[in-house]
Amino acid sequence: MDIPRRLVELKRAAEAADNRYRSNSGENATVALAVWSDATAALVHGITAYAEEQGASRQEVERAVERATRPHTTAD
Repeated sequence: MDIPRRLVELKRAAEAADNRYRSNSGENATVALAVWSDATAALVHGITAYAEEQGASRQEVERAVERATRPHTTAD
């Protein structure tokens, strides 16, 4: 399944927001949590819309996005 660049970018943005949230505390953590929440909601919305467009399950698209955002490994 070809995954649109926008979904890869949304996934990476959600991961970056999660990392920022985990590395902050106090007031900064509250802001970072809000950013993470918004980024995650945008990702879920994007995945759901793409799944509907493609006639695929949301879970199938989620797995494909996950694979698309992970570095490729090769067996030696």
